[in-house]
Amino acid sequence: MNTLPRPASLASRIAQALHEHIIAGRYGAGARLPAEASLADSFGVSRPIVREAIAQLKADGVVITRKGSGAYVSETPGGQAWRVASAPDGGPSLAQLFELRMVVESACAEMAAMRRTEADLQAIRATLTAMQQQAQDFASAAAADIAFHHAIAQAAHNPCFTGLTDFVGQQLLAARQRAWENSARLSAANGTARAADTEHAVLVEAIATGDAIAAREAARRHLAAAAARMGLALA
Repeated sequence: MNTLPRPASLASRIAQALHEHIIAGRYGAGARLPAEASLADSFGVSRPIVREAIAQLKADGVVITRKGSGAYVSETPGGQAWRVASAPDGGPSLAQLFELRMVVESACAEMAAMRRTEADLQAIRATLTAMQQQAQDFASAAAADIAFHHAIAQAAHNPCFTGLTDFVGQQLLAARQRAWENSARLSAANGTARAADTEHAVLVEAIATGDAIAAREAARRHLAAAAARMGLALA
């Protein structure tokens, strides 16, 4: 193992490195990890940092600990939780998170159009109304925006997509609030409706009519436009 640089979350970086070694087969299921002192020397950090990394892996279900014996790879070395891997500069970047959001939420919209129930549609429309009513309260509008996309993910009836959508949505909460502020100022200056309102309405209509292709495209167009409003240039 090579000594790692010291980003803001060093323990998370070490946990990630150890997890990569586990996934690569260096430590198989049931194998004992090196002692804390050995890992600390390998990474060039203190034992408390290693201990924190091990605790994170334990929380994720990657390892188990045995009092007086150490840490062992669990029977589910892939873990039972999902985290965004850290980049050398502490990433992921806003653009990277948005790329993930575009892929996941476009698929959710497509599946929602095929699987939604009347109850799902009511939930989606309720969050759309909340966004429109709270447009000038940027924090509330951003939260309603997240609820809107959560409702669409729920309508896809796949809990894996719902969990991932919620996770990414929380990561982008602050950016969403800034986007709402910018959109409100722009619409006020131009005397026009917010572009996001129209985009959301088109998306809801495609889901309501069961047009999976149109729903996927509406989601993609909305997210591409939302990224542009945040100053992100996505391929």
